[in-house]
Amino acid sequence: MKIKPDRIPNRQFVYSILFLVLFISNSCSSTRMSRSLTKQYRHIYIEQFKLTYFRQLLIKSFNNSSAVREIFNSDYSGFTEPILTQEDFKIIDSLTTLDNSYLKTDSIAGVNRAEGAHGKRPLAFIMQKLTDKSLDRLAKKRLKLNDKEIQGLAF
Repeated sequence: MKIKPDRIPNRQFVYSILFLVLFISNSCSSTRMSRSLTKQYRHIYIEQFKLTYFRQLLIKSFNNSSAVREIFNSDYSGFTEPILTQEDFKIIDSLTTLDNSYLKTDSIAGVNRAEGAHGKRPLAFIMQKLTDKSLDRLAKKRLKLNDKEIQGLAF
């Protein structure tokens, strides 16, 4: 069977189709990569939020002790770039102040506990707060509220 010359696609048309296919496939992979980065960023944000809470409450619950400060000064955990907003830091500060007040109240009420069980119990309290998912939920809400501002800093 012989192909008629008017049925053969010209080179410009073939190159246009080829370019279009390459462009579409490339944009799909960049979308997948973008979603992956967004998921990774979300995880980093939540972990940084919880780590900041942990540090702040530990410092406050041990009355800003030099031993706790020394530990944190030698620890390089966390993300090095600023991820949390100033508003996030204010919320974490308020939350840790409230939680430390709870620990003080609990300590005062603990006078009537058995011998050896009185006093502040910050480590158990902090562990409970970190594992009960309430900080995760708060961090996710903060991330949604700050999404545009944070995405502008990150990407």
